[in-house]
Amino acid sequence: MRLPAPRGPISTELFACLSGEPGPVPSRLTELLDALPVTTADARSDEDVQISLWVCYGLTYEGFDGVDERWEWQPSLLAVRGALEAVFERDLLAEAQVPADLTPERVPAFLMERCGATSPAAFLKFMQQEATIEQFKELVITRSIDALHEGDAHTWGIPRVNGRAKAALIEIQADEYGGGMPGRLHAELYAILMSELDLDPEYGAYIEQIPAAAIVLHNLRSFFGLHRRWRGGILGNLAATEIGSSLINRHFSEGLARVGGSKRSRWFYDEHILADAVHEQLAAHDMCGSFVADYPDEWDRVVIGALATLSVRALFARSVVDPWAAGGTSLRELAAV
Repeated sequence: MRLPAPRGPISTELFACLSGEPGPVPSRLTELLDALPVTTADARSDEDVQISLWVCYGLTYEGFDGVDERWEWQPSLLAVRGALEAVFERDLLAEAQVPADLTPERVPAFLMERCGATSPAAFLKFMQQEATIEQFKELVITRSIDALHEGDAHTWGIPRVNGRAKAALIEIQADEYGGGMPGRLHAELYAILMSELDLDPEYGAYIEQIPAAAIVLHNLRSFFGLHRRWRGGILGNLAATEIGSSLINRHFSEGLARVGGSKRSRWFYDEHILADAVHEQLAAHDMCGSFVADYPDEWDRVVIGALATLSVRALFARSVVDPWAAGGTSLRELAAV
């Protein structure tokens, strides 16, 4: 996978820098990053910020062709990533306020209540009853950046927690990775879904068309997963992902069947209908509840992780629904070659 096209001044400077030898970044990039808190109104939907973060995080996943692997831990690049993360975290926290009356003991119940029906009912009904095959393909493309790496960011939480929380996280992750059976990993099932819809299943194949509002779903997981201080956040993110997932995926599977999707194409959705019905209780109580009990000073990080997830999920849903309602597309137009 090669570096994507830049989407603004920061990514233009950053990507040019990554094409060379690891070392200090140019002063122009530093100046742009210093001004970021003022120039960026909402980092969650900023195309330049999100594509830059995605590339910074990508060096810790599979990397990029033509980019020296030593960039991953180059101090100057970590400073760039830190500046991008600072505005990202600022805007995440602005939308993820912990309720004043919430107590640590009520966290599992709060997660079940708040995350149980987070996808807009109208959107789910539309996908189930009205969406065309082309709209399903568009949705699958926009989710591919996140779903083709499903589970990976959450796995970074395993060495950072102990006890029952660790055991529950491992149990969930074992299912995400297909119980160790090749071909059954959820990311592989998503690749099958893409192939069945005549889409390219290679990771990053559609990055140029995927907007910031979809990239942020993956960047959020990476942000929480890569920072030990946000270990509660990655657990909250996973809980918000699992709770209610069974119902969501049932709507998608039934909608895809309605437009002629094969049973094989629906495998990804059908697998989640079964697995996540069990995972939601495991995530809320055994994983998050146990973490809160073991790390009482960090209980609010779990809630923030869940609320931030719901916030970016709503942002993503709007980025898809609003263009469709106007008769358009949520995908970015490809630049003329």
